[in-house]
Amino acid sequence: MRTSTGRSLGGAPLAFNKLPAADLMPWFTWLAVTDAELPAGRAISCCMLNDHAAIRILFGGVWTAETADGLEVFDPGADGLALYFGPQTRAMPLTVDGSFKVLTLHLGPGAATVLGAPGQKEMLDRITSCDELLGIGSRLGAHFEMSDTPVAVLEQFEKQLRDFVEARNVARPDPLAIAFEDAAMADPNLTVGEFARAQDISPRTLARIVRREYGLTPKQVLRRARALDLAALLTGVALEEEEMELRLRYFDQSHLIREMRHFFDMTPGQLSERPHPLMTLNLEIRQSRRIELLSRLAPGTIRPWRDPSAEPRG
Repeated sequence: MRTSTGRSLGGAPLAFNKLPAADLMPWFTWLAVTDAELPAGRAISCCMLNDHAAIRILFGGVWTAETADGLEVFDPGADGLALYFGPQTRAMPLTVDGSFKVLTLHLGPGAATVLGAPGQKEMLDRITSCDELLGIGSRLGAHFEMSDTPVAVLEQFEKQLRDFVEARNVARPDPLAIAFEDAAMADPNLTVGEFARAQDISPRTLARIVRREYGLTPKQVLRRARALDLAALLTGVALEEEEMELRLRYFDQSHLIREMRHFFDMTPGQLSERPHPLMTLNLEIRQSRRIELLSRLAPGTIRPWRDPSAEPRG
């Protein structure tokens, strides 16, 4: 698979991705565009693990996903198809046949609730039509000119999002859901009791809010966060200086292996030695968001796992 939207130093195709404008960040955490070319007759079989809901506008390719509702096939064609991906409990097997472009919007914690999406528990490991779900109208993809540069496409997307939020006077997400996200990004080995005490709430109240906004229990959210960070390291899209910190989140090697098998159905060796193009795209976006949140790099710095010569311009 070749892409014009970036690649890692190891040659893995990546999306061009960035933080949204400041006025959109209460609801949306990250924007990305991927332009991938496959040889005629070729397909990619991979998987994907989202921690939050995401809206993906697909152009080209025929997509097959193993969801909680069974095997589903999506054929967006050149006109595009907008899909709402719910949060995932484990990596979702995903195949794409043919070249494709994808425009992705990652929703922040608590955003789905105030935007009128279904409960996150009901959307776990599911995909549904975004146009029908949010009442946006048919063919959200028609609003974008995907032949433009990645920078221009994301600028178009931000304008559409701003109009959407302003027209509906959308409430801001629950600040406790955001605070829990921040804490999980910084240290997913924190205890639920510690976080609840720091927020001056009961563990029961915390559990209720996290279940509503994440679809999972607080412990499940933290466990998934640990796995996502370690998988990013194993696939080469994490800060090298964090390796010790990320590995020490696990009691021992057998614990690490069990968790990777649980979330990705692979051993750590399989994650690091084999290419996982679709999963790596998603892991890289999350790590970009994480290090931005934790201020691990200076603003405007190209992430060190990305090849500077392959970055889109203009």
